[in-house]
Amino acid sequence: MKVICLRCETELKQYFFTSLAFLPYGSGGAHVMVECPKCGHVEFLSKSSPLLRDLKGIAASAGDGD
Repeated sequence: MKVICLRCETELKQYFFTSLAFLPYGSGGAHVMVECPKCGHVEFLSKSSPLLRDLKGIAASAGDGD
């Protein structure tokens, strides 16, 4: 399956594991970030999304450094 950017239609090859919590107390922390290398468009997906099957995962830290 080929994954492309919704904005510029560039093929995506990787995604980032993030520790971002969209819900209080970290209950929604099972997300990954897909970023387009060409235009910078960002999408957040569930860690279990079938779209991630053929992409390379990269660990990333997010937050204010606390």
